[in-house]
Amino acid sequence: MNFGFNSNVRVGSALFHVQTEDRGPSHPFLDTVVYRAGLVVHKRSTSYQDLAGSAVDGGGLAQQLHERLAQQHREVIAQLEAGTLHLKALADAPAPAAAVASYEGLDVRLLNPKSWLASGNATLEVELRRRGSTEEIGGADIEAFLEREKVRSAPIRASADVQGRATLKFPLPSAVAEGTALVIRATDGDLYGELRFRLKARRGDASAARPSK
Repeated sequence: MNFGFNSNVRVGSALFHVQTEDRGPSHPFLDTVVYRAGLVVHKRSTSYQDLAGSAVDGGGLAQQLHERLAQQHREVIAQLEAGTLHLKALADAPAPAAAVASYEGLDVRLLNPKSWLASGNATLEVELRRRGSTEEIGGADIEAFLEREKVRSAPIRASADVQGRATLKFPLPSAVAEGTALVIRATDGDLYGELRFRLKARRGDASAARPSK
């Protein structure tokens, strides 16, 4: 079971992205990562081995896990807004945040924006480059998922090849709720990049959707 929450949080003039997710029973931890300008500034990981090893049925386990995940996500945001969360990049970075932002990040590009959807199946041709340069990023982790009201679907994952490219394929639901976004996200160590589209169903064809930024 995979759950996740994503929030953009503004503190003063700084904009942060907070991501909390469960990576599944093979890695029974709830991971929260805080990004600023594509740079990881805080990480938190808590085990849920106590739940994984309990006798709670599947539905009850999913509910408890979802509640615990939401609580951790809220706690990190509350500490961030209160100024009590330790932010590594802000405390230790040798260069100003603005200078870091121009370089330390990933540009995520969709190479087939007009043909990514066919017969209800998504095929995302993705390319990664280091922000502010033409350097291709190979080996980065890429994931794609649908998100609505800060709740996301189980992600589809791939790794970029030596040219910084990857293909992600998955069926798109026949009915897409209003406000749903398609998110393509990439991470490589402390580097981070994201591409987000608003999905729109075409009139007379609920299974066909086209992204609009």
